[in-house]
Amino acid sequence: MSRVAVIGNTARAIGAVCAADLSLSGHRVSFTVFPEQGDQIPALHKAGGFTVEGDPQHLVSKKTGFAKLDRICDTTAEALKDAEAVLIEVDMHQLEAKFRAMIPEFARGAVVHVQSHGYWPSARLTPLLRQAGREDVLVTEAPAPTHAARFEGTVVTPKGLRKGIPIATVPASRSAEALAALKPLFPDFTAASSVLQTGLENLNLIVHPAMVLPNVGAMDRAKLDGRKFGFYQEGVVPVAGVLGDALDAERKRVCEAYDVEHTPMAKAIDQYYGFKSNTFYEAMQNPVYKSFPAFQPDVWRTWASDDLPYAIVPCVQLAEQAGIAAPLHRAFAEILGVLLGVDPWQWGPSLADMDLAGAPEMVMKRVLGARSK
Repeated sequence: MSRVAVIGNTARAIGAVCAADLSLSGHRVSFTVFPEQGDQIPALHKAGGFTVEGDPQHLVSKKTGFAKLDRICDTTAEALKDAEAVLIEVDMHQLEAKFRAMIPEFARGAVVHVQSHGYWPSARLTPLLRQAGREDVLVTEAPAPTHAARFEGTVVTPKGLRKGIPIATVPASRSAEALAALKPLFPDFTAASSVLQTGLENLNLIVHPAMVLPNVGAMDRAKLDGRKFGFYQEGVVPVAGVLGDALDAERKRVCEAYDVEHTPMAKAIDQYYGFKSNTFYEAMQNPVYKSFPAFQPDVWRTWASDDLPYAIVPCVQLAEQAGIAAPLHRAFAEILGVLLGVDPWQWGPSLADMDLAGAPEMVMKRVLGARSK
């Protein structure tokens, strides 16, 4: 049994489903949300926990029913007290600010896993810990979150559970330390080679650009017509597959420059969901994606606002500092920047901010650290 703090619960419901699932697995879970999500807490205090409905195969515990939380907290400091493992679900644009405020509150030696689709959280947050003298705390990241779910009130419905997720630390030599704290929670976790792997395998970096651009007009029309859009149904078109395969081939060259094993989209979908395919277009036919409901048609703006500064731009910058052209990813960055009305190259953290700037061999040396014996 582990002492776990789950902090935050956005519309993706990953915080809620993880808190419920880990409670059903027998762990002592303290749960709280960030202030702007505070309207979720009164109902939880009244209920004492979450009610989990749906298919238990989408849960680590393989159980549904009432998930009683050990503590429902009003502050992060209360939830983080004595927590050995911490799971955070947060808006990626608020990651540094929210995390910086919690640094004094983490227990000694805590392992903090950021539940997001990559976006380089360990690379972004480890420098903050170093500056604060809290190198006892270890931040981990993955190419995708563990769960997909929906929630309403205190009812959580899991929609998917990804298998074989690799996690990374900075430096990679501390991955065994992280896994010791996280595998009791998520037995399928494995060690990634480094944050270069988890960052360049960001599942949304692979999926979203190729899917969004061919469908922007259709989604805008759906919005004008006042209807939702089946992104993973009507949006799965052959031209998205062509773009997806081309972007994947370009990403492969970036991976090779940093000695990262490239995981093609089809292989990633097989790894996470057990669905075999050979191409991007075929991979998009997987039943987990098909089970997702229709979305509000302007959801692409929310997705692109994360993908652009925290996935696409870093991929381009890593390529170009290694002397590799990434014309497709660069073009996507420019086009999405125009559509969102932002300068994509000034929006997110720089490679220097994440300690990823420099010649590839030097970057690799920093992110790997001293190899464990």
